[in-house]
Amino acid sequence: MVLTGGSPVLQVHPSRRCNLACGHCYSLSGPHQAGELPPGLLSGVLEDAARLGYLQLAVSGGEPLLYRGLPELLRQAKALGMLTTLTTNGMLASGARWEVVAPFLDAAAISIDGIEADHDQIRGQAGAFRRTVENLESVRSSGVPFGFIFTLTQFNADSLRPVVELAAQTGARSVQVHPLSLQGRALEKMPAAQPDQVELLAALAEARMLNGKEGVRVHVDAITLRQVRAFREQLVPAQPFLVTGLAPVLMVGADGSILPLAHDIDRRFHLGQIHQAPLAVLASDWLDSRAAEVLAQVCGQTWNELASQSDRHAFYWYDEVAARSRIFPPCFPAPLPLGKDLRCPAELR
Repeated sequence: MVLTGGSPVLQVHPSRRCNLACGHCYSLSGPHQAGELPPGLLSGVLEDAARLGYLQLAVSGGEPLLYRGLPELLRQAKALGMLTTLTTNGMLASGARWEVVAPFLDAAAISIDGIEADHDQIRGQAGAFRRTVENLESVRSSGVPFGFIFTLTQFNADSLRPVVELAAQTGARSVQVHPLSLQGRALEKMPAAQPDQVELLAALAEARMLNGKEGVRVHVDAITLRQVRAFREQLVPAQPFLVTGLAPVLMVGADGSILPLAHDIDRRFHLGQIHQAPLAVLASDWLDSRAAEVLAQVCGQTWNELASQSDRHAFYWYDEVAARSRIFPPCFPAPLPLGKDLRCPAELR
């Protein structure tokens, strides 16, 4: 959940531990995942990120409400002047577990994946929908602004309307529609469920009709061909990236990896591991390696290919960039050799 349109975001996944094993989970989180990032290690990451200009901390998971260091992580972020958001399945968002984090939250995103039957099927647990909806009153009464995040599949664009209606009934301010990515558990459990362009267009059309109804803002994480062609400057960063030289979204994985833009960006573009060096050092080495410039070129190549389309009319931009990052340029070694020039040798161009 992003609060500040153009402000850089640090997205932290402190653990893959979760009370559910959802079919669409790209991080393969679940009840049997016990590892987590040490709070002290993340404290240093927050300090470096704030100095680098990252103004928002977005915590996800796994289920972040199971992370023992969450209250202190949020408290430190607020002390550093960062906005804080949390993405949760909502099943644990009540009682003391919610009360200790609510004072340090600027917003929360709660996953609602369609009508009750569809939600419970994706979650793999009967009663999951009902439990989450019951906890919405605890979230609302705490004063934390919240919205829903809805995973769009090939089969559920028609569920957007009842989700928006639920948002209006429960006090949710927004519904963010996020297309399913075929990563992690979705590759096995939902291999035919990634929305095609017809479903994306249907979701965009439905969102336009529903946006603002009863005060609920509806946004789909997809763009049309017309938007691709009209907004190149917003999609393709200058070289290097203009946000502190780094990417507008920087992610910290549960394994300690630092990566820009998207969770499935090719590992050659990863900054490194926070277990090995402070974020400030990794960021400096990454910029020296010219990786930011090459990643900007990947965005440019993605734009060129999409803008020239004649038979596709809707896209999830970050999936498109991530897919091309795995093949462009083909002469990249793996993993990324930090501190070296990443341009292809002249004889290979």
